[in-house]
Amino acid sequence: MSGTAHRAIIEAGPGTIRRLCCGTSLATDGEVSERYAAALGAIDDHLALVNGHPVTVASLWHDALRELDCGSPDAARSMIVVHPSWWPASRVGVITAAANGVVTQPRSWLLTRASTAAPEATVVVEIAERLVSIAGDTKREGFVAVPRRTGLDPVAEEIAGVVARIGRGTTPAVLIDAPSTVAGAATVAALIAAAVRDAGNGQTAVVVDDARLSQLAQSVRLTGQDPGRSAADAGGVGSRGWKLSGLAAAGVVLAVAAPAVAAVGRNGAPAIEKAATTFLVEGRVALTVPVNWPTRRVISGPGSARVQVTSPSDPEVALHVTQSLVPDVKHETLTGIAERLKRAIGAEPAGVFVDFDPSGVSVGRSAVTYRELRAGHQVRWTVLLDGAVQISIGCQSRPGGEDAVREVCEQAIRSAHAIG
Repeated sequence: MSGTAHRAIIEAGPGTIRRLCCGTSLATDGEVSERYAAALGAIDDHLALVNGHPVTVASLWHDALRELDCGSPDAARSMIVVHPSWWPASRVGVITAAANGVVTQPRSWLLTRASTAAPEATVVVEIAERLVSIAGDTKREGFVAVPRRTGLDPVAEEIAGVVARIGRGTTPAVLIDAPSTVAGAATVAALIAAAVRDAGNGQTAVVVDDARLSQLAQSVRLTGQDPGRSAADAGGVGSRGWKLSGLAAAGVVLAVAAPAVAAVGRNGAPAIEKAATTFLVEGRVALTVPVNWPTRRVISGPGSARVQVTSPSDPEVALHVTQSLVPDVKHETLTGIAERLKRAIGAEPAGVFVDFDPSGVSVGRSAVTYRELRAGHQVRWTVLLDGAVQISIGCQSRPGGEDAVREVCEQAIRSAHAIG
């Protein structure tokens, strides 16, 4: 099939799965909507519960995409699925596995079509439930992610500052994605647009709502542009999220945020006070990590499956990140998590897990804390509860060498939060 003349363009996230073009969006009844919500909510898992019954996530996505095609006899190959640009490669992989031959593109690929400026002078802002991502020309910048934790005005001002840094003295066009499926997105978008315009850099700000996004999708179909073209071929920035998805098998690195400053800790041991940082998104968790520390997923050996971020100068200095959904989000507390952890630790050999504190505080955050002792290193664990997600961050160092990981550890704990 050439071009996109008969391709359905499907929006997958944030908050919904729906058709953006090829006629009106599919009207969904309650049962279908529940299945779509389950597909999105469980995209990081293997199984989901629908009407109380376990269903594989792969089958949910397969059925959802089949229902949303335009009636083509070759549905998968007639479909473009547009996903949040900050999604990690693992989530995009669920979509491509669900429909062999489907083309996937980040939302930025579609959003940039609302800009009248050159690609290198366009900045895309995407609002999600728990973060706002900002991206400019990927030849110079990656993504910057700002958590939606503070009041709206400070978030808008922070984003305007990031836009100014990305623009580097230019006057970029700023496109602000405001999906109706994200709570408060319209309000946040309006505040960001005002902050960008008030910055005095001559920047223009355009808010892209659901109706405008559908118009952009329809224009792609009418022009027949090949969605598989790279950004370099198409002369745009649209495929930036797709390129960044391949940076790390364990997650997607979003943003360079600060300059590196070397330091020396106690006893002459090397320490890192303020490393150049990135936002790492893995599954339902995002946190700040050093930009030059390699990331990998560990699924063997002692301990739970986890993402490990390791110092390039010392293999015994690392961060470990694990996550899990809590069994009962309405009633889960750190106390309940502490009780389960204490039982699990009690089943381990004596002397491996020590200093257990069920009501600890780590970098100002309430947490369950303990130490894990292994040959050649120790790991200080901080267990947090953020909404429906239990986040565990382990800070590994050689015995007596905690300074080597202290600042990196604190910034990871301080920044860690659940995302939608």
